[in-house]
Amino acid sequence: MNLFGVGPLELAVILIVGLIFVGPDRLPRLAADLARTIREIRKYTNALAAEFNDVVKDVEKETAGEKSVWKEVTESIGGATQQVTEAVRGVRQDFLNTPTPAPPAANGATPTGDAGPALPASPAEPAAWVDIVEPDAGPPGAKPAETPK
Repeated sequence: MNLFGVGPLELAVILIVGLIFVGPDRLPRLAADLARTIREIRKYTNALAAEFNDVVKDVEKETAGEKSVWKEVTESIGGATQQVTEAVRGVRQDFLNTPTPAPPAANGATPTGDAGPALPASPAEPAAWVDIVEPDAGPPGAKPAETPK
């Protein structure tokens, strides 16, 4: 027999020690007070747990609509990410499938004769950076024209 993890021998030792220190007259009253205190602690903890559960249910009810909104946002972001990933893969595949142009002439002219940026001779050689000028921007380094207000 095991009562609250205390066997009969341990229970007997506790009763004997209690009888010696408290005395035979006050031991029953002490046991009753101890039982009452344990009962009150259990009531208090049960009430506290019930109140906590009520608050959690209220919060879940209040945030139920927000959960669906966040779910929609998450799905939208996931779909957009998937579309961007597929587009990048397509561009990469197109880039890898594009035939390599003929190497430029020694003077930097293209095979058609017009001068242009030199492309790398091999994939290991990095490409040179080229500034892209917008059509309305004018020459590189020029200040943009101010628009009238």
